[in-house]
Amino acid sequence: MRIPLVVAAALAGALFVASTALAAGPPQPPPIPTPPGDQNPWPGKKVDIAFYVETVTANKGESIYGVSAPQGCTQTNFFSRGERVVFHISAVDAHKGIVLSNNEIKYAYLKIPGMDLVKVTFTPHGKDPVTAPWTFTGRWDVPLDYPVGAVPFQLVMKLKGWGGNKIATFTQLPLAPENLTIIDHR
Repeated sequence: MRIPLVVAAALAGALFVASTALAAGPPQPPPIPTPPGDQNPWPGKKVDIAFYVETVTANKGESIYGVSAPQGCTQTNFFSRGERVVFHISAVDAHKGIVLSNNEIKYAYLKIPGMDLVKVTFTPHGKDPVTAPWTFTGRWDVPLDYPVGAVPFQLVMKLKGWGGNKIATFTQLPLAPENLTIIDHR
């Protein structure tokens, strides 16, 4: 009876080692180091804040107008009148190379033509604030009579400690198919 137990234990151990090796996958190459000199993006020489801005659809029932996209939380730049546009924004201090959070920001808002300023807040993107990634977020419910076409919005952000009128802004590149665009309906 001892031999089958020993064989079973050896097989179990071998399977465990093999499954661990398979789960880990192939070894990953080391990260590419930040290049020295002028190729190094930090500190930034031309901008104070580098932005990443995307627009996604809201989940069903979030718009005050009761209009929803077919699928929630989907990256797009086309929104129907009455839908909610959700802006996800990441910002990096280009001089220090740090990702910004609510701790470094004095204020942030979106300027949308013909609308009141849209407040930008720092919130978790997901239901569990402990595990969800945090991002700057703005939410805009497109009025039912808002003009169709491209929306030249502007993001405005001010860091704590910046004096006077110093602000950082983001505007979309003038590439019509890529810009936030309001359509009559889907």
